[in-house]
Amino acid sequence: MAISHPIVAEIARGVYCINEFGMDSLFLIVGDSRALLIDTGTATFDLPALIGCLTPLPVDVALTHGHMDHAGGMGWFHRVHLHPADFHLARSITLTMRRDYTRLIRRIAGGFFDVDALNVRDFPRQPELLPLGEGDCFDLGGVHVDVYETPGHTPGGLSYLVREQRLLITGDACNPNTLLFPFLPDGRRAPHSRAEGLMSTARKLQRLSSLADRIYNGHTGFAADISFLPIPAELPREIEGLCRQLIDGTAQWQEGGQMGLNTSVWAPHGRICFDPQHYLEGQ
Repeated sequence: MAISHPIVAEIARGVYCINEFGMDSLFLIVGDSRALLIDTGTATFDLPALIGCLTPLPVDVALTHGHMDHAGGMGWFHRVHLHPADFHLARSITLTMRRDYTRLIRRIAGGFFDVDALNVRDFPRQPELLPLGEGDCFDLGGVHVDVYETPGHTPGGLSYLVREQRLLITGDACNPNTLLFPFLPDGRRAPHSRAEGLMSTARKLQRLSSLADRIYNGHTGFAADISFLPIPAELPREIEGLCRQLIDGTAQWQEGGQMGLNTSVWAPHGRICFDPQHYLEGQ
């Protein structure tokens, strides 16, 4: 029988990972006085109701980046924090985009989840977007969540360090399947979606590893692969190496990618998918 509800796991004390039908992972961090929701998913289920089952505390909402599978449910809320460089990206999300993505992941998952495009919620309004950036901190009462800028996958990518639990939540900044999109949905260039920006973020994540024992990305358990494991510790170093090869021209490309990106470079624990015409600054 197909799974009809999001899967929730407590990955550390007061830190919950919510698997939205294999499409993305959301994180709820609960302190003594407040909670913080990181990412809002695609909006295929009643997210506020699920949060209410996990905590009665008031909840702040912050996004790792502005893509539809992470910001698509922001309409559930009145105010959402995000890096300003991704404001336009988040505001450009459409119901059609979210439904198409739901169909895609349902097909990849082979019907493992009982979800389809008709489950995607439409919203009559968009929330107020509040700027967030490097050095900001959410004080949840006994739990502090520090904000770091990690562009590459998008111009305004953010990562969140749960200080007391030594967990780093990175969205899609550095995944086993990292995507470098050359353009925004309206055709504008995304200047940080290049190998140079991703390499800088991969280096930063290596430095932050001294503050975190585990790094969780925004697709912890993808499609029918149900998992609540962190990314491999070696991955940021490997992604940095792949970026360096792309920049100096020594990378061995392979045909095939994902989400319209038709070229890949591989490392032992992951790959980068990109457009060979648009992966360096200035292209």
